[in-house]
Amino acid sequence: MNDAPEEGPNAMGAAPDWDALGRYLAGESPDEEARSVRAWLDAHPAERALLDGLRSDEASLPVDAVDVDGALAKVHARMRNQMVALPEQRAIRRSWPAYTLTALAAAAVLVAIVLSRPAAKSAAPAAATTYATAIGQRDSIQLADGTRVILGPASRLVVPAGYGSSTRVVELTGDAYFDVHHDAAKPFGVRVSDAYIEDLGTLFNVESDAGDTTNVSVLGGSIRLRGTESSGGGIVLVAGERGLVADGGAAVLDRGRASEDDVAWAAGRLVFRDASLVRVAGELRRWYGVRLVFADSTLTHRRLTASFQGEPVDQVMRTIGLTLGVDVKLQGDSAIVSTNHGSSVSR
Repeated sequence: MNDAPEEGPNAMGAAPDWDALGRYLAGESPDEEARSVRAWLDAHPAERALLDGLRSDEASLPVDAVDVDGALAKVHARMRNQMVALPEQRAIRRSWPAYTLTALAAAAVLVAIVLSRPAAKSAAPAAATTYATAIGQRDSIQLADGTRVILGPASRLVVPAGYGSSTRVVELTGDAYFDVHHDAAKPFGVRVSDAYIEDLGTLFNVESDAGDTTNVSVLGGSIRLRGTESSGGGIVLVAGERGLVADGGAAVLDRGRASEDDVAWAAGRLVFRDASLVRVAGELRRWYGVRLVFADSTLTHRRLTASFQGEPVDQVMRTIGLTLGVDVKLQGDSAIVSTNHGSSVSR
C-alpha cells in the first residue's frame, strides 16, 4: 500500500491493513498512504473512533524508544494465530463480529508499542524477586524466559526463586498485562487472589482490584481460568472473551467482550464503562491515592461511565460528581461522596 493507493485499506473494503494502520497510529505514514488510510477510516467511522483513541494514548509514550516494526511483527504473529483453535477449544470456537476483532487488534497494536519499550528489569532470580509499583506508577518487566509484563499502579508481582528452571508460576496483586513466552513443557501460570490463570499461548489482561473479584480479558490466544490452582478444569477463554472469579467461587464467563478499554490503562488512560463504584474506588486508590468514602451505602450501587488521562485529582472528582449527580468533596487523602442533600458519613 505504500506507493499504490489501489492496494491500500480504502481498496480492501472492510478488511483493514494492519501495517498501514500501525504506521498511521505511530504517525509514520507517507503522505499518500496517510490519505488512503484516512479515506478508509472515513468509510468506517467506528474504526476511526477507535484509532483516534489509540493515537491519543500512544501520544503519551516516549516515541524515540518505540520499535514500531518489531511491535507490528509481534502483533501480526499473534493475530494470525489467535483464531486457530486448540484441540480442546474446537467445541467452543466462536465467530466474532468484525468490530470486536478490529478493537482487539488495535488494542494489541497499542500494547505491543508499550511492550516494545526497553524493559525495566530482566533477570533470572536466584531468590524470590518482588516487583512493586507506587500509586499512579506503571512498570515494564521482562522475565528470564522472555515473558513481558506491564504492571499496573499500586500492584505487585512476585517471581519465585528458580523461575523457569522447573516451573513458571508468578503471584500478582493488582493489575497486569502479560505477553507470555509460550512453553508447553513448562506452562506459565498466575496466582491472583482466589484465581489461577494458566497460559495456553496468550496475550491477556488481569484486574484484581474490584473487591474480591478477579477479571481476566484475552486479546490473543487462550487461557484456562480456575477458581484455584486445584479446583478442577476451570474454563477456557479465547481471544475476545472475558472471565471472572468472585468471592473464592468458580470461574465464569463474563457476558462482556474484551475490548481496547481493558488495556487502556497500559498507556495511562483510566476507562470506566458502566463500572461499579466498588471498582471505581479501587482504581482511584491505586492511581491517585484517594479513598472514596460513601455517606450513604446505597451510593455504591451507582455506575460510572467516564475516562481520564492525567487530569488532576480535583478535576477527576468534579467529573465523577457531575456524571453521577452527587457531591464529592476532597478531605486529605479521602473523597466524601454524598447526595446533594448531604448526610453523615458511613465508614
